[in-house]
Amino acid sequence: MAITIERIANMHESEIEEFMNHIKHTFQPSVPEQAEIVRKAASLVRMNAIGAYRYTEVEQALMANISGTESEFARLSFMTMEPYCTCAGGDWCAHQIAVVFHLYSQFHSLSDWLNTWRQSGTVQTQLSITERTPEAWLTALGTLVKPLAELSPKDGPTGFLHYISKIEHQKTRLSPFEWEWKPLFSLYYQLTLLRAAWPFLSGELALNDSYHYGKWQLTIWLNEQMSEMKAGIKQLSSKSRLFETDAFHAKLKDLIHAFAVEEEGLFSKRFEAFRLVYTELYSDEAELTEEIERLENETSEDAPLLRAFLYLTSGRFDELDRELDSLDATAVPQWLAFALYAKEDEDFDIVQTIMLKLLPHLADYYQQLASRNRAAFAEDIDELLALSDVPEEQRDLLFQSYGAEAGRAYGKFLFERNRYEEWAALMHLTRGSIDLIDGSLLKTALAEDSQAVFPLMHAEALKLVKEKNRDSYRRAVRLWKQMKTAAKRDGRNEFWNRYVHTVRQQFPRLRALMEEMEKGNLLL
Repeated sequence: MAITIERIANMHESEIEEFMNHIKHTFQPSVPEQAEIVRKAASLVRMNAIGAYRYTEVEQALMANISGTESEFARLSFMTMEPYCTCAGGDWCAHQIAVVFHLYSQFHSLSDWLNTWRQSGTVQTQLSITERTPEAWLTALGTLVKPLAELSPKDGPTGFLHYISKIEHQKTRLSPFEWEWKPLFSLYYQLTLLRAAWPFLSGELALNDSYHYGKWQLTIWLNEQMSEMKAGIKQLSSKSRLFETDAFHAKLKDLIHAFAVEEEGLFSKRFEAFRLVYTELYSDEAELTEEIERLENETSEDAPLLRAFLYLTSGRFDELDRELDSLDATAVPQWLAFALYAKEDEDFDIVQTIMLKLLPHLADYYQQLASRNRAAFAEDIDELLALSDVPEEQRDLLFQSYGAEAGRAYGKFLFERNRYEEWAALMHLTRGSIDLIDGSLLKTALAEDSQAVFPLMHAEALKLVKEKNRDSYRRAVRLWKQMKTAAKRDGRNEFWNRYVHTVRQQFPRLRALMEEMEKGNLLL
């Protein structure tokens, strides 16, 4: 029985949405040539030009005949997400788009989509700044970045980066000509851009287990913005402040305050921006006091940490102690950001105070992390706990509560304490192969406590034997030869010979293994 077009649209709704999203961000209504292709595609749908079609379930592909001035065949692959058309009109022609539109129209209003697309004159092409005031800058920049504030999750990273590229192009036209004003304008632009993008970014980069190329792109973009901001702040701080810029600097304090306090999510990035501004630009006592007083009137959950940072920066240690005494330990990521900063600044007493307060909450927070972030988190946390004089027993218990993802950090912890038997057991549980263990660590452990490591090497050798091929037998013999050397050094010749005889008796029918063991001269 032939499959209906409605059924095809229902089966591949998410792929069709992705096609539509790609069309939306590839074809701009302000570009006549692109607008004409979309108009022609919509016209083909209205004229019912999508004729006979054939759907291949195995390939998940749809072939459709489009009858117009000339008959063409367009093909959409829902598996590879690639279009094809016999008209050879490029990656996306009117015929391919018409097929996507036809599928989309089975369950959605194509007219509504087209109206929204036509109104998406995203960035005004004639933006200009008529006067040099903070308000004029912010008005123009606000208009420039407005599309980012209107993004929805459906636009995805592709849509976000598309708008960013257009905004970057337009921003160049707004930038002042005078070199002494450029760093200040650039900082205004960065903060305005980040504030507009923040709801979308914090939603897309929230802590969860899903990760894909789009998220990687967003992460790279955000890190690049922070690097550019850092470079701009350092450039601005290295130059003497002009009298004409006083109003701009006053407004800049408002911008960084709002960004750090009012936005949500990705706190470490907001803290980084706030820290840079108040260590590089506004570090004198009067400016720090002004911001502290403003933060004291804030009810945001992030305000206490920002206050603590300024107390530390301004040398107000009594206030800092009071802030730390009232530390909200459930806000783990926020206070960890401050602990890492204190570590960089070698304020180890502060690190200790924070970590001792956070210690009871670390295991629960660890379980909320995405799996890909757990290994690095375990290593960073243990380093902070070591600086905090937390007893090794407590650190050990914390590692045990983490689970397999913290195996690398826990292994390092055990190895540094010469707990080789536990280290070897952990390697056996968390490493799929002995090849995944650092060779220098294995060599050291074998030299220090061969009895602790022998069970690990024995288990790996037997695993290789079970593969039943000569190459695996040779690899097993190489492991046994390492064990032989250690046994000889320890004076355990009799034990070793009994071990070799036992292995030979266990696999008497594996002739190739017996041959490799003979070649290896394993007996002492």
